[in-house]
Amino acid sequence: MEYLRLLRPYSWIKNFLVFIPLFFAKQFFSDGKIKIVLLSFILFCLAASCVYIINDLADAQQDRLHPKKQHRPIASGNISPLHAKVLLLALAIATSIVLSYFPLTVILLIGAYLVLNVLYSFYLKHVAMLDIVLIAGFYLLRILVGGLAAQVPISNWLILCTIFLALFLITGKRKSEMTQGVKRAVLDLYSQEILNAILIASVTLVIISYSLYTVLVLGDTLAVYSIFFVLLAILRYVLLIYSTDKVEYPEKALFTDWWIVFAAIAWLGCMYAILYR
Repeated sequence: MEYLRLLRPYSWIKNFLVFIPLFFAKQFFSDGKIKIVLLSFILFCLAASCVYIINDLADAQQDRLHPKKQHRPIASGNISPLHAKVLLLALAIATSIVLSYFPLTVILLIGAYLVLNVLYSFYLKHVAMLDIVLIAGFYLLRILVGGLAAQVPISNWLILCTIFLALFLITGKRKSEMTQGVKRAVLDLYSQEILNAILIASVTLVIISYSLYTVLVLGDTLAVYSIFFVLLAILRYVLLIYSTDKVEYPEKALFTDWWIVFAAIAWLGCMYAILYR
C-alpha cells in the first residue's frame, strides 16, 4: 500500500485531460483513436509517478516538518530512498517501453514534461510566478499529447481555457498553502493580495474565454446555457478556497465536493448533446 501511495494515484485524475481533444474533435467513439489516447493516459500516469517519486526524494527533509506531508511514504520512513529509487528506475523503463508506441512529437513532449519537472523539483519551484505558470504548462502538455496521439486538431480556445483553468486551480492551491504553519519557501515571495489578484484574473479569463467559445465556435443555444454549470463549478471552488483547506490538493477537492461533481457531469452532458447529436 505504501508503494501505491508513493505513486500518488489520486493525482492521475489530471491525466484524463488527454481525452479532451478527442472528445471535442467529435471522434471520441473512434475505436482506433480511443485506444491510442488510453495508452497516452497510461503513459502520463507512469511519467507523472516518476515525477512524484523524484519530488518526494528531493523534498523528504522538508516534508517531515509539514503536518500533512510528513506522512508521505519516504518522509515517514515507510519506504527507504533506495527502494524508492529502484521503483523509479522500474517506472522509467516502463515509460520508455510505452513511449515506443508513439510518434516523435509525443516523445519530445513527454521528454519536455520530465525534464521540466526535474528542473521544477530542484530549482524552478523556488522562482515566484514561474512556479505557477510552469505547472499550468504541465496541464497543457496533457492536452497536447492527447491531441497529437489521436491525430486530431486542438482548438486554440481549448488551449486558452486549459491554461486559464490550470492557473486558477494552482493559485487556489497556493492560497491554501499560505495558511499552513510550514510552507514552501517560494510562498515567502507571495502575499495574499498578489494571489487574490491572480485568482480574480484567472477566474475572469476562464469565464470570458469559455463564454466566447460557446458563442463564436459552437454557436449553439444549448452551449451558451452551459455557462451556468461552468459558473457553478468555478464559484463553488472559489468558496472552497476561501472557506476550507481542501484545495491544497485540487484533485481531491474537485472530486469530493458534490456540487462540483454535479456541475461537471451536467456540463459533460451538455457538451455531448451538442457535439454528438
